[in-house]
Amino acid sequence: MALSACQKDPLATIEEGSWNKEKRLIGISFENQAGDATISINTDDISKGTAGVTIVNPDMASGLKVTKLEVSYGATASVAVGDALKFDSNNSATLTVTGHDGGTRTYTVTVTPLTEPFDGTWKINSLVVWGGSGPVWGGGSFDNLTADASWWNTTTGPAAEMDNTLVFTLSGVNDSGQTYGTCTNNAGLDGLYADFVWQSIPNGYDVGDVNYNYRRIPKGESTWTHDYTSNTITFTQGSETHTATVLHGTSVTNYGKTLNIPNYALQFDDMKVMGGWGPIYTAYDQIIYMPYNYFILIGK
Repeated sequence: MALSACQKDPLATIEEGSWNKEKRLIGISFENQAGDATISINTDDISKGTAGVTIVNPDMASGLKVTKLEVSYGATASVAVGDALKFDSNNSATLTVTGHDGGTRTYTVTVTPLTEPFDGTWKINSLVVWGGSGPVWGGGSFDNLTADASWWNTTTGPAAEMDNTLVFTLSGVNDSGQTYGTCTNNAGLDGLYADFVWQSIPNGYDVGDVNYNYRRIPKGESTWTHDYTSNTITFTQGSETHTATVLHGTSVTNYGKTLNIPNYALQFDDMKVMGGWGPIYTAYDQIIYMPYNYFILIGK
């Protein structure tokens, strides 16, 4: 019997690719791009789409070099990795994605120029912790670490940090779209950095040195990376790394208590706590025993 010779190849349609009408721009990156591109398709006219990118100090006159490009399987694009895409006076350009079936979609790419906000010299305005056992019963509080001089050594406590300056220098943008550079934590006129050691430890407790929680911006020079996708900034010095969420012009409210952030703040969340329950309604409990979040409020 020769029936098998008349059978249709079940893979023929797949291999031919006539089914493939996809013409999607999946991802695109340019030199000095911060974060990921925001890509969408026009729901009123699916032959059009948009892509928004943020570029640090873009040179629009020379065009922007494409460093990464991903389109649908079997599709092609009117630009390739290594090409320089030219933009008009409105910081817009177009590219076309052509599907395997010949259909096209035109994407309008718009650039938002970015001046890295951390680049420059900053002053530490306040050091604040949210902590405390039983916040649902009023045990939680926002505490300024310099509110009471008796908590720390009067010379080397957190007050020593308040004349410090933080000098951020922008070096560039890495392959992951994160801006990066160096941060110099200058000791200020007193030449001192804070030593976070609690002075009066309550009976039954033995923790006083909490530099592991509050020395988050290293002394002297460190490196930083600003991740626009996760809205975080990371400080690294040797093997030590600390990551904070970036807050700007906002407020944080916990259990009816509010911390206002008129400028910028760095929120560190990976705080070490001493146990499940501490000396509730005391500053020691809120700052030393049961801290949850640490905020470094800064301003230029």
